[in-house]
Amino acid sequence: MLLAPRWACAQLNPKPDGVFRSLFGLSVSASEGNTRSTTATLTGEAVRQTEDSKWGLVGRANYARADTGTTASNLALGTQYDRNLMNQEWFGFSKLDYFRDRPANIDSRVSAYGGLGKHVIKTEENTWDLSGGLGYSEDKYVQPADVAGDLRSSYGRTELVLIEASNHKLTPNTSARQKFEVYPNMRTRGEYRTVLDLGLAVAITDRMQLTTGILHRYSSDPGVGLKRSDALFTTGIAVRFE
Repeated sequence: MLLAPRWACAQLNPKPDGVFRSLFGLSVSASEGNTRSTTATLTGEAVRQTEDSKWGLVGRANYARADTGTTASNLALGTQYDRNLMNQEWFGFSKLDYFRDRPANIDSRVSAYGGLGKHVIKTEENTWDLSGGLGYSEDKYVQPADVAGDLRSSYGRTELVLIEASNHKLTPNTSARQKFEVYPNMRTRGEYRTVLDLGLAVAITDRMQLTTGILHRYSSDPGVGLKRSDALFTTGIAVRFE
């Protein structure tokens, strides 16, 4: 099954002042001729940060159509709350995700996690966090799917979550970030999901950015007829609101 992602194409630089800041991006492409195709991706991110906490909201809608029909149509929403502990190096987190991808036979996926993390590096130019925890995820399928050795209309399981993420300010106008997540399945031994998210943003004006990102998702048990790997490259324009 495909993993609901976190998005690198939206680059947002929050400040610890308790103010919500948001960033919305759009990328569109179309081709005519021997092959007709249309692709559109809309992303959004909002963050509220203080000296001790951070609350983030992310969302993404992706649509692609070719001569053969709809090739991609998915919606993903997520929220995460981080709270620093007493020594400011460690933090607790909780996160909730929703994912829908009908072409991949996922009618809905709801996931909830909680755990602990550490700010390994935390400066104005660079941050690097490591975190891990435990949660539960449940899939509901458009059509019954052969998952974990049985034909199922839904599949729930306990999962571990292991995350490493970093943000880097390369120049005054250029920033980059990456995130790698691993979700081992605690119900079926040896099954897991991963997502690698890379992104770069270059400021055009005070509010507008040129963004590009690569997302790679992997599932060791995607279901019969589905590929284990799924990759997406995006480039577009994002607008920041404060």
